[in-house]
This record gives sequence, C-alpha cells and structure tokens, in this order.
Amino acid sequence: MPLQAAPVPTSSEPSDPELIAEILAGDRRRFAVLVRRHNQTVFRACRAVLQNDHDAEDAAQAAWLSAYRALASFRGESSFRTWVSRIAVNEAALRRRRERRLAEVAQTEAPRDEVESPARALYADELSRLLERAIAALPEGLRSVLVLRDVVELDTAETAGCLGIGEENVRVRLHRARQALARRLADSVEELVGLAVPDLWRFDGERCARLLERVMVCIEAP
Repeated sequence: MPLQAAPVPTSSEPSDPELIAEILAGDRRRFAVLVRRHNQTVFRACRAVLQNDHDAEDAAQAAWLSAYRALASFRGESSFRTWVSRIAVNEAALRRRRERRLAEVAQTEAPRDEVESPARALYADELSRLLERAIAALPEGLRSVLVLRDVVELDTAETAGCLGIGEENVRVRLHRARQALARRLADSVEELVGLAVPDLWRFDGERCARLLERVMVCIEAP
C-alpha cells in the first residue's frame, strides 16, 4: 500500500541528532523544526489510542512537552521518531486509562465532538469514514499495531518499541488485524485502503501550525 511517509531531511537540512545537539546547547527555538518534522506521526500515534481528534491533539501537545523536557536523556539507541512516538503512545495510553476510570465512576461517558478533516473529494471522505469505523471496531491490541504500522508508518521494530512487545508479536497482531479488517471490508478492502489510509487523521497545515505554536509558547516561557 502506498502511504505518505514522514518528511525526510534533505542533505542540506540538519538531521534529528544535529538538531537535538543545537537545542541542548541552548537554542531551544530549534525544537520547532523537530515538531514540524514529526508532528503528524506524534498526532497519529495519539489518535490511534484515543480515537478522538480533540483528545489526541491535547495528548500530542503534552507528549511534545514531555519530549522536550526529557531531550537530554535521548541516547540515539533508536531513531528520534521511535523515541518520540513511544512518548506519545505512553501519554495517550495514560489518558485513556484515566478516561476509563472516570467513566467507571460516572457510569457514563459524555459524547465528544470530533473535528473532521475535510477530504479532498466526497468519495474519499466517505471511504475514509468507512475505514475509520472499521479500524475503530478492532480490538485495542490489534488496532494499535495496525495503526502504528499502516497509518503512522512505523516499522516493525519501532512499533514493538512503542508498545513494549516483541517484533514477532507485532507481526502476528498485524496479520490478524489486517485479516479482521479485510473481513469487515470484504472484497473492496484493497481499494479502500489504497484510497483512504493516507487521508486518515491528517495533521498538517493550520492544525499542525496551531499545535506547534502552543508547544513553543510553553517551551519559551520564562
């Protein structure tokens, strides 16, 4: 399936480790480059867990601030993308557990309004909604692996690191998730995924800029 990958630095752009070195040396405004480069990955990782655009955006902001505060602990044993994705998944999972505890106490959960990204065409919008519902219906363990691999586009090792499971477990869960999704979408699954997945939970343009501004205001505050 052709999917949209995260931006790859060109030869003229600093690498993630180079940016981190500049930030740790005192140029904290350079953190904005890291946020722009990986913002969609972080948002999609949160969205996979929380299944709600508003909550995922809040979790993404918190994850970026946590990443900034912990930046000195980044050792480069994995890519920065894997490292920050793990922070995002942990932040979203923490919020999900807190949400469930509150729901158990209240015995009800207030409905949330989701901010839907406009699709480039009506048919693509409808396909995206159908696919999103099918993914949301998957068991959580399968859904998280499917989204991290096929939507966020992490590789097997990165997904395993984010979820704290083995790579073979990732492969097994991904296979089962795709089979379950195929059963729901029947013969049209290949066409649906090819058309709709790149537009699922898009986080760019004005939304990305808004989150970046909030993150940098917090970082640059005295």
